This record gives sequence, structure tokens and C-alpha cells, in this order.
Amino acid sequence: MENLNGAFKWFYDGGNWLFKLMYLHLLWVVFTLAGLIVLGLFPATAGVFSVIRKWVDRDYDISIYQTFMETYKSSFLKINGIGYIMVFIGLFLQFDYLISKQLVGSLFIHIILLIFILLYFLTLFYLFPLFVHVELKPLQYIKQSLFLMLASPLHSFAITLSIIVIYYLFVFLPVVLIMLGVPLVAYPMMHLFHHAFNRVQQKKSA
Repeated sequence: MENLNGAFKWFYDGGNWLFKLMYLHLLWVVFTLAGLIVLGLFPATAGVFSVIRKWVDRDYDISIYQTFMETYKSSFLKINGIGYIMVFIGLFLQFDYLISKQLVGSLFIHIILLIFILLYFLTLFYLFPLFVHVELKPLQYIKQSLFLMLASPLHSFAITLSIIVIYYLFVFLPVVLIMLGVPLVAYPMMHLFHHAFNRVQQKKSA
């Protein structure tokens, strides 16, 4: 295929990347279900981000399956622990929000809770990219994700915008969700995280 050029090369490369994303999404579905969803969701998502991290680092010739499975197996307990800590925090914030809305009736408390909920979701956007990027203790991933999010407001906005755009793409073209789903969401998140992380590291070493 080295002799291809122009539009033919573009179509070949595009088709190759489409296949890789579809295959990666299929792995996510299969191994999420293999873990009965409850135990498979977080390790499978970490597996997707580990593959995409390699791509963002321009390591395009990796074995997708091997890279995915290495992360899925090695991170199984750790990422499930972190993931369900975040689920608990999310449920706690949701409960407080409902109590504030229905019983307290304080606009100030309501706004404060909404700000915390926003920070919670923005922190989530950094959690999986950070998890596959560095080795930390479980609670440090949450702390450092929050720090990175606060230190990179433009990147946080760009990640949020990319997710909104992809969400509407899924709404109007559900087949894209079925075929490409998680990798399509993860790729811009990983790319923007990579840029934000390097920027923060450069500031620390300056």
C-alpha cells in the first residue's frame, strides 16, 4: 500500500483508522459484558484509553488486543475501586441536589451544589486519561485529576465541547454510537489531556 497516493491513500488510511476504532469499541463491549458490566465497565474503559494513549504518542503499530488486555487485567481491581469511589461521590452529590431542590429551597446552596456537580464531571474527564498515563495511589488519581482540571480551564472547556458535539452526533446518527462509541469519545479526551498534562509538567519544571 506504500504506492498509494492522493485520494486513494486518504481513503485507505481513513478506512484503516475506522476499522481500528470499531475493533477497539468491540473489545470494550465484549469485556464490559465479560465483567457483567458492574465489574467490566471501568477496566474495559481503561483498556480503551491505554490503546488511544499509545496512538496519541504516535505508537501506531501496537497490538490493540494485547495493549487493551494488559491494562484490563492489570488494572481490574484498582480501577474498579477508583471507579466506584467516584460513583459513590456522584450518588452523594445527586442525593444532596435532590434534597436541596425539594426540601431546602435555598438558591445559594442549590448553586453551590451545581458548581460541585460540574467540578465532579470535569474531574471525571481527566480520570481515565491520567490513570493510563502515570502510576499513582488510588485516591491520588482523583486528587490529581481535579488539580489538572482546575489548572487547565481551556482544555477542560475543549473536552466538554468535544463531548457535547459527539453526543449530538450520537443522537442524530445512532449507528455511530453502536459502531464507534467509546473510542470516539475517548480520543479527543486523551489528546487534550496529553496536551494539558505536558503543559502543567513544563510549568512545574520551569
